[in-house]
Amino acid sequence: MMTPEPSRWMNWMGSRRWTLLAAVGLFAVGLVVLRADPRDLQPSEGGLKLAGDFLKAAVQPALDYEAGDLPVAAPPFWEKVGAALWLTVRYAVVAMSLAVAGGIVFGILGSRAWWPVLAPNGKAGPEAGGTNGNGDGGLLWALKSLRLLVRGAATLARSVHELLWALLFLTAIGTSPLAAVLAIALPYGGTLAKVFSELLDEQDRSAAGVMRSGGSGSFTAFVVGIVARAFPDLVTYAMYRLECAVRSSAVLGFLGIPTIGYHISTAYEDGHLHEIWTYLYALMLAVIVIDQWGALVRKRLSRPKAARKAGQPGDAVEALRRKRPRSGFLRASLVVMVIAVAAAWWTEGQWRSDLPPEQRARNLERFLKEIVPHPVAETGDWSKAWPWMAERLWPKGTAGLHQTFHIGTAAILLAGLAALLAAPIAARSLARRDPLGIPGGGEAVHGWRAGAGSLLRIGALAARSIPEYILAFLLLQVFGPTVWPLVLALAIHNSGILVRLGSEVIDNQRNGAAESMICGGAGRQAAYLGALLPECFNRFLLLLFYRWETCIREATVLGMLGVLSLGSLIDEANTRLFYDDMVFYVLLGAALVFAGDVTSDLVRRRLRGSAEWT
Repeated sequence: MMTPEPSRWMNWMGSRRWTLLAAVGLFAVGLVVLRADPRDLQPSEGGLKLAGDFLKAAVQPALDYEAGDLPVAAPPFWEKVGAALWLTVRYAVVAMSLAVAGGIVFGILGSRAWWPVLAPNGKAGPEAGGTNGNGDGGLLWALKSLRLLVRGAATLARSVHELLWALLFLTAIGTSPLAAVLAIALPYGGTLAKVFSELLDEQDRSAAGVMRSGGSGSFTAFVVGIVARAFPDLVTYAMYRLECAVRSSAVLGFLGIPTIGYHISTAYEDGHLHEIWTYLYALMLAVIVIDQWGALVRKRLSRPKAARKAGQPGDAVEALRRKRPRSGFLRASLVVMVIAVAAAWWTEGQWRSDLPPEQRARNLERFLKEIVPHPVAETGDWSKAWPWMAERLWPKGTAGLHQTFHIGTAAILLAGLAALLAAPIAARSLARRDPLGIPGGGEAVHGWRAGAGSLLRIGALAARSIPEYILAFLLLQVFGPTVWPLVLALAIHNSGILVRLGSEVIDNQRNGAAESMICGGAGRQAAYLGALLPECFNRFLLLLFYRWETCIREATVLGMLGVLSLGSLIDEANTRLFYDDMVFYVLLGAALVFAGDVTSDLVRRRLRGSAEWT
């Protein structure tokens, strides 16, 4: 790869400075729009004492009920904790089984990789550059239309937060396990469909082309030449979404579904701070176990063991199959997952609501009628929908949009700053005795560096294990009803993710300039600031924009805790039984998330192109 011209390098250095200045300016504008006074970061009246008591309770989680007077039928405390955790994990597993199935089907339909060859040059779909004159133009048009339809449906599904899906389902069909599962499965299925289709489209198609040239059918070439190559990435991403689904399942408890979030909420209302920490630790344990399990699966898939016995030129296919490398861990993981899915489905006695079928049908019919704008429902004239929407869009809807956007943006900028500062300390390649693998690096390893790196990694793991909604709920009790608890909750959770991803970027980066600096006696911080950070800067921005769209999505629901944003407007409409207003604000939030998703995709695509020479 050619070295960039000096002028281009200087332009890049200038663009980096402008990026940082733009981030600072955007953060400042956000604080003004949000009216986020730094003085509001002081705990509210009683909040300081609550914060102290809460932190003290962290080292003494409850081992039994804090309340003395319990009903005779109350189960043992640890049985209650275990049941809540199992229900949380069970809903997540069932939802993910549906989401993965939908993600596979719609991911394939939303991909170009399976399209048949439409030109003699062996290229498929839009890469063919035309048709072969046998009526393939109509087929290509149909495939493009199908792809757009599928991707549009997936975008709509993932643009609505799982809490909002749950709110809609609970309103329409009542409280039931099925409502909780579908609320998670729909947005996660949309996300998996998008990611799966992109992973399939990004695979090298040379192997599939060779198979087609050898006489294989399009389906066989697609499965063996493309799906098999993408399989490790598909599996590891699905494992990551399972970890996220457990957190989402916990948050559904704040809507009355008896997952672990419900018990955290009721424990706070009862003043049982020690019990809150017991539930939090149980949730964190489940998330960490799934996180580490996924990391091991990713490691085994990306770096499989060597074959036990080398194959010989004359070996038959069956002999080569017996000699292929095998992983007992991956097989055990598959068995565990199959058992977990089966147990999660079969241990639920009643998936639907306890209401009679006729009552459920009447509730659904009433809900579908009431989501129609009331001027239209009264007159049947859809022209009256536009004034109705304009009235809700201005000024409340617009204010909610601005609040939501700036809450998510301010949070990701804080998280990005924390990651930039913490990543070089959390990176194992810089913390070890031989930095970047260079013996006797220019700076002695002090105990504080290794200890600080370990603490940062543990802290980042804990931060990303607790859902943003639960963090915001707890911080609101300390700081009161300002925007800061929402911003800080998003920043804390996402900084945990970005610190991990940023340190992995540093660990995986081979940089000759950084190695030369350390060989010349420079310290680790100098190597990071002078060589590693400039080299990894675009990758950091990629991660930042990836999490930014997620922050926007989460910010749409955090307002349900009582701070002005789209979430508060949705919650108010639901409380007042104005379901037409509620659906309008839900769709407005989905439009904001969709816009953030599109913007993030465009910026990341641009950065990927510039990252080729940086």
